[in-house]
Amino acid sequence: MVQNLISATLPAADAAEVQQSLTAAKDKMPFLSTLQKSEVNTLFKPGNAYLPFVDQIYQVFETHPEILPAIFDKEEFIRDYQLFKTLSPIFNQITELMEGVKKTYTAVGSDTLVSSLEVYASIKQNKDKIPGLSAIYEQLSVFFKKTKAKPDTVTK
Repeated sequence: MVQNLISATLPAADAAEVQQSLTAAKDKMPFLSTLQKSEVNTLFKPGNAYLPFVDQIYQVFETHPEILPAIFDKEEFIRDYQLFKTLSPIFNQITELMEGVKKTYTAVGSDTLVSSLEVYASIKQNKDKIPGLSAIYEQLSVFFKKTKAKPDTVTK
């Protein structure tokens, strides 16, 4: 094989356990948002630059609640702030896990495709020598058939 970025196995029992753990984690957080991507894009996001700002605001809120207007929902601010702080390390850990899984999935997918192309080349080379390979080659060759592009007609 020309490429081998990942060489590992994940036994079915371990994969099932990981999925159960992820489901259990999701079940512990029934409040997870279902906002659409377009809605998320419109939100003002704190990001790392604003984390110290939010923390300082919370400290001021704690020490000087009298400065806030009566209409300000103090209990909701406390809930939001505490959940935000609680979710932060969970978010970081899940993000790290997701990035690792995504990179591994991509790498092992690439390994598999590169190896598959090697097998395909062997099928192509031996299709007329081994009975049955010609039919398999015909089935697989559709993945590589190029459709001819229609010439652009220019109107004057």
